Amino acid sequence: MSTMSLSINSKSPLKMPVSPLQVLLLTQLEEGPKYGYEMLKQLKDEFMGTWTPKTGTVYPALKSLRKKGFVDTQDLDGTDFYHITEEGKALFELLQSHVMESVDFSVKYITVIFKWLSTERKQGAIELMNRLAQKEQILSHDVLKAFTESIATDIREPFLRQIKEMTEQRLVAINAILEEY
Repeated sequence: MSTMSLSINSKSPLKMPVSPLQVLLLTQLEEGPKYGYEMLKQLKDEFMGTWTPKTGTVYPALKSLRKKGFVDTQDLDGTDFYHITEEGKALFELLQSHVMESVDFSVKYITVIFKWLSTERKQGAIELMNRLAQKEQILSHDVLKAFTESIATDIREPFLRQIKEMTEQRLVAINAILEEY
């Protein structure tokens, strides 16, 4: 089986100067300096068996981030502590843009695929849709709470109200489709 390249064109939102693992490492370093094993352990704990990062992956990723100028190290008692540089902090603006483009592209891509699927394949895709519907991690209570807990109330409350309104609109749309049957 061959691998598929998701690079549709040269402006593909799927191309970034850092890998998804490196984004996770940079995000950890926003909290403050850490040593490599500490970051590895935190990744293992957070992904709880869904993905098990290895030292042979994490340390080369950190080395690459350092080479690119996004992190630097400081030796404290023989242990290298990594910290994010100003260039690394600036990268978060690019990441935000990348995520927005990636989400837009991914939603459109999946929409087109589902639209073009044969009836037989659509029936087979019901299992996929059910799995996606059950994966509510994006807007689960725990994720929303963790995301919004340190945001100012004047920003948090309108954001949560917007999420609630969008969810209610989706339920209205689902009910309208159900009423057609």
